[in-house]
Amino acid sequence: MSNLKDTDLIVPASVAPAAPVTVPTVSAKRVYGKKNPQERVTERRDRLLQAGLQLFATKGYANTTIEALCSESKVTTRHFYQVFKGREELLLALYEQLMVELQAGLLSALQAEHSSLQQKMQQVIQALVNQYLSDTRRAQVGVIEVVGASPVVEKRRREVIHAIAMHLQAFLDGLAAQQKIPRRNYYWLAIAIVGGINELIADWLMSPTLTLAQLSDEIVFAASTLLQGIDGTATNFNQ
Repeated sequence: MSNLKDTDLIVPASVAPAAPVTVPTVSAKRVYGKKNPQERVTERRDRLLQAGLQLFATKGYANTTIEALCSESKVTTRHFYQVFKGREELLLALYEQLMVELQAGLLSALQAEHSSLQQKMQQVIQALVNQYLSDTRRAQVGVIEVVGASPVVEKRRREVIHAIAMHLQAFLDGLAAQQKIPRRNYYWLAIAIVGGINELIADWLMSPTLTLAQLSDEIVFAASTLLQGIDGTATNFNQ
């Protein structure tokens, strides 16, 4: 099989975004400490996002109060509400940021040239590990804390899972177009792979008995096992 190139697959441009996240504008014209009001709002927002990452991951979303977020970020309650309407909006903004960064790494690995499907899969999983698990707080929030946090957050979580599955489906559709795998609807297989990887990560976060390298190997093995039976036989992914 020839090397896989960018043109070998069709990849959606990005995970479908939620409503645009905007930084509230401030009309005041005075400048404090060489920073104008808008810059100070942006700075507070960044500190609150970092506080959310730390507290939601270590104490849990349900157990984190706005007062605790303000204390961690050194932001007053009044300034908190200048940036976010409440905890839910902060969680959504943090989740959106994590998913944008994650998908950038995954798409880069999907679009890169590789000598085999097995190598491509390993690179995609490695990108997942690098982007998501090198700092386990990110995965704790993105995999555990968002689940059932609220109807709005749950809706967004499901949208993201389906959007990532669509990237995988597009990749498989590209292979089918080249007659490397049979033509069929790969949506459900893509959902199974994305959902399965999500559950593997969740289980590891709850009981990290494997090293990151071992977890990466297990994820590659699970995805390979699902993909190798696409045509009803053992597909050789090293070709």
